[in-house]
Amino acid sequence: MPMTRISIGNELFETHQHQISHILQQCLEAHFDVPDGDCFQIFDIHTPQQKVFNPYYPNLAKSRSESGILFHIFAGKPRDHKQKRALYKALCEQLQENTSINKEDIMIILQFNGAEDWSFSSGQSWKDEMETTK
Repeated sequence: MPMTRISIGNELFETHQHQISHILQQCLEAHFDVPDGDCFQIFDIHTPQQKVFNPYYPNLAKSRSESGILFHIFAGKPRDHKQKRALYKALCEQLQENTSINKEDIMIILQFNGAEDWSFSSGQSWKDEMETTK
């Protein structure tokens, strides 16, 4: 169950929020071994002044615009490099094809952690929940 924080400007949020959400979920299910409908997303809306991104990092030929979008994906189950690469590629391609977002404006960060790092409700760790249901 990944949970994604999507840092985005207000204009992109207003015009493409539903497309971004849908494309992200499709890519996670197709390339990242996420079950259908296992969708957890938070949109963080920022003004251009609230984000400071190096416009050319790492050696971009075309600079990032102020419309940059950051996907910070937290996942409990590690994925291999092939799955990560497929997710990066598909998400960028689908967003560029279906929205006004340029590929240079898309950043993706993956962060993996264990079952003991998640509590879905009632103050119970997911690790404890899994051990209780065995």
